[in-house]
Amino acid sequence: MVMSDIYPLILAMLIGLVAGFLNVTAGGGSLLTIPFLNFIGLDLGVANATNRVSILVQNLSAIRHYHSKGEINFREALSYVIPAVAGAAAGTLTAVYMPSKAFRIIAALSILSMGYLLAAKPKMWEEPKGEPLSMPKRAAVLFAVGIYGGFLQAGVGFLLIWAISGGCRKNLKDANIFKIVVVAVYTMVSLALFASFGMVDWKTAFALAVGSAAGGNAGARFNLSADMRYTRWILTSVVFISSIKMLLDTFR
Repeated sequence: MVMSDIYPLILAMLIGLVAGFLNVTAGGGSLLTIPFLNFIGLDLGVANATNRVSILVQNLSAIRHYHSKGEINFREALSYVIPAVAGAAAGTLTAVYMPSKAFRIIAALSILSMGYLLAAKPKMWEEPKGEPLSMPKRAAVLFAVGIYGGFLQAGVGFLLIWAISGGCRKNLKDANIFKIVVVAVYTMVSLALFASFGMVDWKTAFALAVGSAAGGNAGARFNLSADMRYTRWILTSVVFISSIKMLLDTFR
């Protein structure tokens, strides 16, 4: 392997470290990794698929940490996992078969929308109002979020936190923990589907995963003690930077 091949892998490892931390503390790390993988030469669809390896690794790393602290109620988590997994399978297949140009436009606009929601309505997921959703409505919301997660992943952590904290009346710390379990399980399904279509660049995926595992573990430790206002501002900054970058790349 020549040095010109090593540098992108080192950068992938470093961006994985940052993304792993962000994904576990709130979400949005994929808003960094997907544009970055596209920047170093991967097709956007391949970047979207390759990113799933690091997503899985960082969330499994965080689950191990939370489980060791007795923080996870797996029985309750199952009620969130099942509808999200069903939606993710549908979303992944949609991403596989969608024309590349259409995928790029939808991806860029989706990320821009995330930036708007985080900047204009930051308390919609920190301080959810109203009554908890009924079980059928909760399942429908999680199914819809799963579709988005299977399709793109970028920013899905924000949507899951909003759904679980608002729809299920969980505080932000608990919503983060349940989010991690949900994402880990549905990512197994999405990754298997993407891999079956040959869309995963395994060498780059491994470099991202190494960094993500360390970042995910650090994020889990931070999440148990952090002031969530800092998490929100970190995430908002990441979303804006990434959305601008992807829009410029898509419409140039």
